[in-house]
Amino acid sequence: MTVAVGHVVVFVQENHTTDNYFRSMRAWGANVAADWPVQPNPPAKDQPHNRAAYAKWLHAQQAATRTPATHTQFDTTAVLPYYAYLAATGAFLENHCSGFGTNSTPNHLLLVGGQSPTLRNPPRTQAQPVWDMPSLLGHAGEHGLAWKAYTGSSSYPVAFYKQLQGSPNIVRSDQIVADAAHLPRLSMVWHDSPYDEHPIANVTDGQDKIWQAVDAIAAAGHWDDTVFLLTWDDWGGYDDHVATPNLEHTPDNVQLAYGPRVPLLMFGGQVRPGIDSRWSSHVSVGKTVLDLLGLPPLGVPRLDDAPSLIDLINPQASAPKPPGFGTTITQPTPPLPTPTPNPTPPPPASTSTPVGPVALRDGSLLPPPNDQPVT
Repeated sequence: MTVAVGHVVVFVQENHTTDNYFRSMRAWGANVAADWPVQPNPPAKDQPHNRAAYAKWLHAQQAATRTPATHTQFDTTAVLPYYAYLAATGAFLENHCSGFGTNSTPNHLLLVGGQSPTLRNPPRTQAQPVWDMPSLLGHAGEHGLAWKAYTGSSSYPVAFYKQLQGSPNIVRSDQIVADAAHLPRLSMVWHDSPYDEHPIANVTDGQDKIWQAVDAIAAAGHWDDTVFLLTWDDWGGYDDHVATPNLEHTPDNVQLAYGPRVPLLMFGGQVRPGIDSRWSSHVSVGKTVLDLLGLPPLGVPRLDDAPSLIDLINPQASAPKPPGFGTTITQPTPPLPTPTPNPTPPPPASTSTPVGPVALRDGSLLPPPNDQPVT
């Protein structure tokens, strides 16, 4: 199914699980915890969330023992009221997962191009790697669609792509507000700290940057012809109570995909609201972008074969605009009695397969990622 829309905006924030951020959605029947200790804002520390920390958390979850992850939740309506409103009035993908069970860079790369040659964050004390991999942004440009990457000062993560290096379409994140009236067909947005919500940032400040951008786009007349996707790169060391399907593993036989659940909100004038319980991961974001913009396959099987969320679009719908930036938000009233959460759906595959190689733009392959083995 292909539905062409005017604009697609993908926001990528940092380091929170679905249980950690959206306890508010339990009142709407989402499968989220609602009785964990409340997380102070801002968080006091950045907890470990690399591959080794993930493996420890995964083992504890599978063994039903005490979690080594941070077992807390933010009070959504108090510190993230705009997110709570978007989740309750848009599409809330309750079983969306990080693409890989690890930390930031691999999951950002999965969002930009559906694959990652690394399982870790490249050390900042060394020259940063550059790979000639396909990207959604470059793919859009090659097919005549305007695009921009709105990033922080280091152009992370698009600086890892040879295809995108030096492009004038890579600008600072706040530029999206000024561009709202003349929005490119595809926008992907990242923020520098503290607006990326990466601990130890005040998460309300990051939410407000998203709010400001969405409000500017809506005020410019693009609410009804724009689809917004808002997600978080990885789990950040926070607990989540749902065990995700084991579809893929690394050579050390540790589950790679799916990673832990992370929030995904999909909203805009044409988006069907409600809680969606299907399994998805970051590659589904890319697949949905292709379908929304009418683009051909990227040439990355992991992304091209991913399930799309295009069915959440109803071209005849016209959802009301969210509250204007800085206004008082009145949360919608949840249904009574409170709906019972849906059981998690069966896994999309019955067996786990080894992670595959990485496709480059010239048709050659890089070996499967294996640079952070778990001992």
